[in-house]
Order: sequence, then C-alpha cells, then structure tokens
Amino acid sequence: MNSKTIARNTAWYGLENLIGFVTTLITSIAIARTLGPAKMGYIIYITWLIGIVSSLGSVGLPETTRKYMAEFVGGGDLSTARFIYLRTFVMQTGLASVATLGAVLWVLHDSPAEYRVAALLLVCGILPAMSNFISAQANVASENLSANLPASLAATATYFALTLTAIFLNWGVTGIAFAMFSMRVVDFVVRLIPTMRRILSWDTGEVHPPTDLRARMMSFATQSVMGMLLTLVVWDRSEVFLLKHLSPDIRQVSFYSVSFGLAERLLLFPSIFGAAAGASILAQYGRDRSRLPALTAASLRYIALISIPLHVIAVPLAAPALLTLYGKQYLGAAVVATVAPLLCLPKAFLGLIQSLFESVDKQKYFLIATVIASFVDIGVAWSLIPRYGALGACIGSGAAQIVAVGMMWAIGIQRYRIQLPWGFLARLTAISVVASVAAWGVSRHLAVLPALITGCIIATTVFMTLAYLFKILEPEDGSRFKVIANACPKALSGPMNTMIDWFTRMEPSSTIA
Repeated sequence: MNSKTIARNTAWYGLENLIGFVTTLITSIAIARTLGPAKMGYIIYITWLIGIVSSLGSVGLPETTRKYMAEFVGGGDLSTARFIYLRTFVMQTGLASVATLGAVLWVLHDSPAEYRVAALLLVCGILPAMSNFISAQANVASENLSANLPASLAATATYFALTLTAIFLNWGVTGIAFAMFSMRVVDFVVRLIPTMRRILSWDTGEVHPPTDLRARMMSFATQSVMGMLLTLVVWDRSEVFLLKHLSPDIRQVSFYSVSFGLAERLLLFPSIFGAAAGASILAQYGRDRSRLPALTAASLRYIALISIPLHVIAVPLAAPALLTLYGKQYLGAAVVATVAPLLCLPKAFLGLIQSLFESVDKQKYFLIATVIASFVDIGVAWSLIPRYGALGACIGSGAAQIVAVGMMWAIGIQRYRIQLPWGFLARLTAISVVASVAAWGVSRHLAVLPALITGCIIATTVFMTLAYLFKILEPEDGSRFKVIANACPKALSGPMNTMIDWFTRMEPSSTIA
C-alpha cells in the first residue's frame, strides 16, 4: 500500500518540481548573466530579506494543517479533517493580511527609492502566498500530491513568461518583482478553487474532535514557528546577511548564492521522493504507527540511492557547470561551487526525519538540533567570512547542516529503533567516490564544456558498471522499483524491469534436505 502510494506521489510531485526546476534554472541564469555579480549581489540581498517574511508563513498553521489532516484522513475521519482545513485557512488568511499590511508600511518607510515599487510588489505577494500554503498542505495531507500540479504549472508558466519579458524589455528589478507577484496570485487562485471544492464535498456529519486536539494543534504550531525561526539561520542561507556586512566585496554574496544554489538544485530528486514519503509517514501514524520506523528506514535507503551519487559525482563537475551556465564573470565562485555539493548533501535527509518527528509530536528534537547547529553556523561563518568570503559562508552552512541532520538521525535511531542499512550506504558511497575520482581524472585536463560533458559520461559509466558488479539493490528494492516500472507503458516496463534485475541481488535459494 505505502509503496504504491509513495510511487504515485513521487511521480506527481516529481513532475511538478521538474518543471519548476527547469523554469527557475533558465530564469536565474538569464538574470545573473544580465545583471552580473555586483548588481546581482545587492538584489539577492534585498530579495532574501523580503523572502524571510514570506517564509515564516509556510510554517505554523500550514504544517499543523498537514500533520493533523493527515492523521484524521489516515484514520478515516474526514469530517474532522474538513473542520481542520476550514478553521486553519480562515486563521491563516487573517494572519497573512496583518503581515502584508505591516510589510507594506515598512517598505514605504525604509526601502530605497529605486527599489520601492519592486519591494511593494514583493510584499503584496505575501498575502496570496501565505494563504496558499494551507491548501497546498491539505493536498499533501490527503496523499494527493497530483492536486497541487495544475496550480504549480500555471504559476510557473506565468513567472517564466513575465520574467523573460522583463529581461528582454529591460524592466529591471520592478519587472522581476511583478513576475513574482503575478506567480503567487495565479498559484493561489488555481490551487484554492479545486481544493476547497473537494474538501467541502467530504462528509459533513457532526464533528467530534478529540478533547485535546486544540491543545495539540496549538503546541505543534508554536513549535513549528520556533523551528522556522531557527531554520532561517541553518537552512535558509542566513550567511547572506553576514556576507553583506562582513565582506567588503558585494560580489561574494552572488558567488555564495549562485554556487550553493546550484548545488542545492541536486536536492530536487531526493526532495521529490522525500516529500512523497513524508506524506505517507504522517498518514501512517493514523493507520499503524508501529510501522513508522521501518517505513522511515526504507525511505532513507532510496533517498540515499538518489542523493549520494549525485552529490559526490558533482564535486569535480560543479565548477565546469557553473562557468558553462553563468559565464567567466563568476570564475571567483569556482572553489565554492566545488565544495558546495558535499556540504549541502545532509539536507537531502532532513525532510524524512523531520516528518517522523512531526508525526509523533516530537518537534522538540528538531528544535534542539537546530539551536545547536545555529551556533555552529554563525560561529564558523563569522570567523571565516572576513578572510575567505563566500567560501567561509559555504563552510559555515555545511557544518551546521551536518551537525543538525546528524543529531536528528542519531536521536531517531536511538528513540525509535530505526535500523539503517549501513552496509548498503557504505557500498553506495564507495562506488560514488570511485566514479567521482574517475570523472575528475579525465575532466581536469579539458576545457570547461568538454570537461562537463566528458566527466558526466565517465562518471555515469563507472557508477553503473560498479553498481552492476556489486549488485547495489536488495531483492525488496527490486520489487518496489518494479511497482513503478509496471505502471509505465509496456514498451518501457519490460526494459525497465530487465535493468532493475541487473542491479538486484539474487535471493538465496532454499536448500532441500
């Protein structure tokens, strides 16, 4: 049941994110090449500050909606799930209105004149964005991630078209801000209408929520907000603020943001699966919570299978990719781009353990780990940025992520008896390192574009060969992957099943006495 649900949601969420990935990659490259690292640095800083306000609206009530709707949907109580959605949506819209009004007053009073119109457009987008989070999380709670796709497609197309128009017509920052505002409005409207219609059609019988539900939801929402405030330090590039004030070279902000942002795009694939698995973990709590440790361990296995090879192999290819996409004006970011894939790798494993803590109402473990990691981040970045600039910021962020994720998984393993596949992780890492070294050995002698193409080919060939020789998949892995393969057209399912068999260990045959 969980395998099919996760596979289906992975496909839908993957399509949604893949389209967004391609769109944002194209637009970000176009903007960065047009503005250059100096102007881009200041714009990144302004956008980051405004983005913090909007980010705060993604936690608290939205995460509470996801957690408790998933629990009651999983338990078959649709009336209570419907009640939770409607109540949190009204509350969130009220909070969004207050936040937007406060942000508008702040912009009118403090923003530079040349950025005032753009800033107003950005902060006005807070209202639809914050309200939109409730509907998006309600769809996740229902394990119906496909319902989020139409709105994402419409919003992405709007942003893509308006951004390119702003670049070609030289509308500057104001044009980019208008594109972002329009994207948020379209996303809100297209997502709200079908979600509201579907949830209103659920059982309208008399609601009898548990007596402790309100207290649990309030406690969870408070912890979520506290977690988000800490998340801004560890996970949302707080180093941009330190770079702006500790480094005399504004280009370092661009070098850090572009390099680390490029590395974090590798998180697309593990985050797709992680989101689908996380939704099932939350629902599993309502179905049979005794299976949570096994489901978490199995999900980590596949996130590792996706993320470890991508990030390790990306190390020798990151600098060529950066210079190919963004041009030689970003040569100063080459070293940062090289180390960034490894330093942001821990983030691939964050969502899974965080979903487990949310499902059992133990967000305090996330808060404790993030508090400690925050001190690590600020301490390391503060000491390294004055001398090393963007590289110091990158190291600070990576150190904090390693500490936070490491602590959370250590707590999860100890408290919930999660049995991780250590042998599998060791084999996968070793194979990935060999493939990465092979790619480096060839690509370091070539020009930028040939190095990128040749390195990718060499790394892929070496990795697939070693994965075949050492049979990287266990029999249960092969069975789960075949669920996905068999859902494809017959022309694809046959070859896919054959390829899965190539990498799967044979089950030991039984001995007849």
